[in-house]
Amino acid sequence: MTRITIPGKPLPDVERLEKKGNFPALVRLLGHGDVHVRDEAARALSGSGGAAVPALLAEVHSRDALVRLGVAELLGTMQDPRAIPPLAMLLDDDPLTEVRWAAALSLGGSGSAAAVPPLVRSLHDRNRYVRYGAAIALRQLGWSPATDTEEAYQRIAMQEWDRLRELGTAAAAPLADMYRDDDPATRTAISALLGGMGVAHSPALFQPALTDRNPGVRWRAVLAAMDSGVAAHFLPGILARRERTGPDPAAAAILNFLFLGIGYNYLGKWWGFPVFMTYMSLIVLAQLATGPFLPYLVAYPITAVIATHTYYTARQAAERQ
Repeated sequence: MTRITIPGKPLPDVERLEKKGNFPALVRLLGHGDVHVRDEAARALSGSGGAAVPALLAEVHSRDALVRLGVAELLGTMQDPRAIPPLAMLLDDDPLTEVRWAAALSLGGSGSAAAVPPLVRSLHDRNRYVRYGAAIALRQLGWSPATDTEEAYQRIAMQEWDRLRELGTAAAAPLADMYRDDDPATRTAISALLGGMGVAHSPALFQPALTDRNPGVRWRAVLAAMDSGVAAHFLPGILARRERTGPDPAAAAILNFLFLGIGYNYLGKWWGFPVFMTYMSLIVLAQLATGPFLPYLVAYPITAVIATHTYYTARQAAERQ
């Protein structure tokens, strides 16, 4: 076997660990900083058959995300029924998208009917990669949707937007539910599809999109709502409920009051910091001439006016978003 070495730092002897059957050490190497070591460890574990399964299962809760990812991938190649519950747990709860995605694909490769329920649940996941992995896995297992609602979630997971139109109004509620998706492009596509169905929808169906943080999603939802027969007078009130994003006007005002220029810098103005440096230089020079307090007594009334202007300027900018 060709070994890859780093000058001054010998790599773990994967071959020796493999011969000794030290599977726990090999599993831990799935999180090694060298990709070649990880690959060698994965090869050794996958070639061990079921003998490595207990060691893999013991590291399902590893703090190392790379180890959990390697475990999820390898358990899918071994088709051991003991792996189904841990893989389902990773699919449901792991904080890393890639681990959940790998768990979905491994469940699909397990060939077990016990893998179907957690995969069906994951068709509702807010992350498109996890949903897609679950849909692919369910196809591998030969699963077919039992209802139009299940079929809608499956097609959303596969992003088969044209085929979703065939379901008509049965797809409306699942589509609206998927406004939870992390990706703005997907949320925009959902609005476009709902608006293009040619049927009337309730204003409540579009509320998640009309109050979205992303302005592009909100605008597409306005057009879709209008296309669906939602009366225009409903829309301003719904839009007004959205969360205001961007810098906090009060924070910008306080910063400019105390440290003139930093409030502008907080608002994204490149010239804010030079203004702050100039302001502080003038304060220091004035303190040298008059003492420590008088310069601030003169400066604060001026910065108070500027802070007030900053507050209203920042608030207007937030309203335009």
